[in-house]
Amino acid sequence: MGVNSVIPQDAVLCFGDSVGPGYALPTPQRAEAVHMLARLEGILMDPVYTGKAMARFIDLIRQGFFSQEEKVLFVRTGGSPALHVYMEEVLTL
Repeated sequence: MGVNSVIPQDAVLCFGDSVGPGYALPTPQRAEAVHMLARLEGILMDPVYTGKAMARFIDLIRQGFFSQEEKVLFVRTGGSPALHVYMEEVLTL
């Protein structure tokens, strides 16, 4: 990617408040995030971890947490292998 800089540790933000009612339990925000990324970007996300994380990321953007001048990055570390387990749910979005 041509990036030769180091990202300081305090520049990495982690939020653990997006679990919702519990592990793998759906939320409207998660459904919206999974559907939005599939429809707009062609990116399929598992609805358990990545879907909830993306829902929180979208929520932070909508709240204005990040300034328009900031560069932000959502790191998607995986989850595609779990899609087959939740395929019925994903296909109904």
